[in-house]
Amino acid sequence: MGNARTLMKMSTVAVLVTVRSLLFMALLLALRVLVPLLRLVATAGMLIFGFCLLVRRDQVTAMWAGAGLAVAAVALELALGAAIRALAPPSVVVISEV
Repeated sequence: MGNARTLMKMSTVAVLVTVRSLLFMALLLALRVLVPLLRLVATAGMLIFGFCLLVRRDQVTAMWAGAGLAVAAVALELALGAAIRALAPPSVVVISEV
């Protein structure tokens, strides 16, 4: 009975490590596409906010929507970066590009 539990425990750990590694690699590849898109969305949101703030002061809804869009894009990028660091194997150091 003890050998069966040990074997079950080892196989469960192996499956979890495999799933974690697969999630890490999938997220790492997805970030190569998502980060530039999120930065583009954040830039668009800041441009909308700035344009409405300086030129079209009557468009308050669009101004705050642009600000919200920029903040949401930056927050999502930071959350994805935190997720990739949390999923990284112990021997991997994730360094963000500036």
